Amino acid sequence: MSYAQIVDIRSAADSPARKSHAWQVLREAARVEPDEARRIAWYRDDPIEHLDLQTAEVLVESGRYEEVLAFLRGVKVDLGLEIPAGFVAF
Repeated sequence: MSYAQIVDIRSAADSPARKSHAWQVLREAARVEPDEARRIAWYRDDPIEHLDLQTAEVLVESGRYEEVLAFLRGVKVDLGLEIPAGFVAF
């Protein structure tokens, strides 16, 4: 699976941590959307209503990648792709 299209070098200000966060989000998104082209389009173009109508790309760039990961994990639970853990399961 190639993430080269999305984790490209856009400016000298990009940090290795930010690229790592983008990869983490894309790996989590792959569990929801297996099609790479659709996943990248979502990451770049689709605003997330529950996260201030920002795209995942903008959120990752602003350091809010953990919120995107939590959103994706919630989507997986909602779709039945993952069983909730802990007391949430009752």
